[in-house]
Amino acid sequence: MHLSQLSLTHFKNYSQANFRFSPNLNILFGKNGAGKTNVLDAIYYLSITKSYFNSVDHQQILQGDTYFVVEGIVNRAELEETTRLVFQKGQGKTLMVNNNPVEKFSAHIGSLPLVMIAPGDIQLIYEGSEARRKFFDLIISQCNAMYLHELMQYQRTLDQRNKLLKDFFENRYFNRELLEVYNTQLSVSGTYLHRERLKFLQVFRPMFLENYQKIASGAESVDLIYESDLNKHLFAHLLRDTESADIDLLRTTRGIHKDDLVFMLDHNLLKKFGSQGQQKSFIIALKLAQFQYLEQMKGSKPILLLDDIFEKLDQSRLLELFKWVSEGVFGQIFITDTQHERSDELVKAAGLPASFFEIVNGEVLPFETNPSLRK
Repeated sequence: MHLSQLSLTHFKNYSQANFRFSPNLNILFGKNGAGKTNVLDAIYYLSITKSYFNSVDHQQILQGDTYFVVEGIVNRAELEETTRLVFQKGQGKTLMVNNNPVEKFSAHIGSLPLVMIAPGDIQLIYEGSEARRKFFDLIISQCNAMYLHELMQYQRTLDQRNKLLKDFFENRYFNRELLEVYNTQLSVSGTYLHRERLKFLQVFRPMFLENYQKIASGAESVDLIYESDLNKHLFAHLLRDTESADIDLLRTTRGIHKDDLVFMLDHNLLKKFGSQGQQKSFIIALKLAQFQYLEQMKGSKPILLLDDIFEKLDQSRLLELFKWVSEGVFGQIFITDTQHERSDELVKAAGLPASFFEIVNGEVLPFETNPSLRK
């Protein structure tokens, strides 16, 4: 599986652009702000139906226009599949696959598995638990449609229960029957999600640990610890025991919406005791485990998007990553860089065909794809 063509219309800083990609390496180079990362984000849109960097759709429209279009052709064995995503101010988003409308975007999630590695990923360490939940929820959701359905159901019920708790306070009444309905719905969905998260970590954690040891050469120990109220309590009992607190605070205080994935280094919190290099290694190991998990569960290699890795990773980590590229661990790869010379070394080391794209102010310029022919 690979993305063979991409077309952008009024997307971010692109008025109109068309790309034909290599099934192996694709290098997008140009000055900072030229629009390289925007191409990766467009590919992410085709997979997840939203931006990796900014969830507000209308902010992705080229200034002065009212809509954007992202369209791609995916090759699956001998078949071609066209995905077209359109956002228009005042009308929202539409998604078409082979000219057939996709009514529920959630049904599309997982059809084009991918992994993005970007400089901002380091914030997974420093941000609150919600960022880390989103990280593993998206991985599981790309492989398990039922998980995504129950996750959405849980969030809807949680919002309804929280609104009911506020209504109790504002209108001075108490509806035990409706509260029990929401409690039951939360318990069913939450228990399922907790079970699937545990199953996910049984597979994901060993992959992560092995990756980190390869990258860091076994210098220290790391771990992922899954913290959840449901590790020790049945959800129904938990909601019963915290009912008074929930009513007082006007929100559901306990549940799987509070789960966290704690990052550990030598039995200490990574964010407090990890060096910059150790934190970078941790994130890369996480993302590579994401790639491996998706490949194992989906049966094909996900697309790998590498944004600005030459500026953000040191030489030792780059060499390890390039080694995996040359060994054919990955499938289709997209890399952004400010200069093509560094990427040439990757192409030569990997021995794989590559396409180079020079990006200048939202325009794609012709460029020789064979580095051996360039002076």
